[in-house]
Amino acid sequence: MIQKILVFFIGTFFIVACDVRKPPEDVVDNKDLIYDKTPIYDANTALYPADVDKFKEVLKNSKYQYPHDNTEVDYNQFDGYKTEDFYVDKNEDFYFVLNKEHNSTKERNELREGPEPREWYTSDSDGNFWVATVKCFKPKLDLQSYTWMQIHGTNTTFNYPLLRLLWVRNRAGIYDHNWAIVIISNPDEPKIYEWIDLGKRSDDFFDAAVYVQNNLMELKINNKVIKTYNVSYWETVENYSKAGIYINLFSDGGEGVVAFRELQFLDWADPKYVFLTHH
Repeated sequence: MIQKILVFFIGTFFIVACDVRKPPEDVVDNKDLIYDKTPIYDANTALYPADVDKFKEVLKNSKYQYPHDNTEVDYNQFDGYKTEDFYVDKNEDFYFVLNKEHNSTKERNELREGPEPREWYTSDSDGNFWVATVKCFKPKLDLQSYTWMQIHGTNTTFNYPLLRLLWVRNRAGIYDHNWAIVIISNPDEPKIYEWIDLGKRSDDFFDAAVYVQNNLMELKINNKVIKTYNVSYWETVENYSKAGIYINLFSDGGEGVVAFRELQFLDWADPKYVFLTHH
């Protein structure tokens, strides 16, 4: 009897000891349990985006699309407009918050460059420049990806994005990174996409920019050129830039958040924001 009791206690000791030394992997290593909480909206401290000097220019050149393709706020109509999904906080950071149901069609909370017809071509010699200081919040499961910037073709030329910048939870074993997707085929041919790893998502704000001038497209992160494309194959397409948050996967669901500390749609190389290299 004593021998059986000893065996029981020795076995129990080894089981407990093993659990202490090495807890289950799904508890320790499940990175999906870590996410960024959505900031609490405070109507008393939240600012109207149109009242904040540094965002006046981009709003002057934008309309607001939410929650689908419809226009929620038209060009030059932002005075007195803010919501819990579209506001500037007391630190003057511009928040875009978007909720999407699982197994539902795409949703968007985006600024669309304009006013129409302000669309532009990749061959423009003066250039077109998207410049931002942005923070991409890591969402809860089951949201797997969201887009935070686009260069998009028009309905009348080619209604697809030449470029999307997006956050992806896990792609090819690469976890919690930002990516670029570029169409590298001619508009009249079957679409071929190229993915570019922009690096691990930052927990803080970072600088991002896209320069398009004389058929060169340059992607920059924190003032470092990630890649330059010759996009002469796209020169017949009229384009516009977008910024905010866009969730397009049917199966995705949840809440995504993007914040901008700086955001500009520029149709000339303003030296305050644009630092040319190859152009």
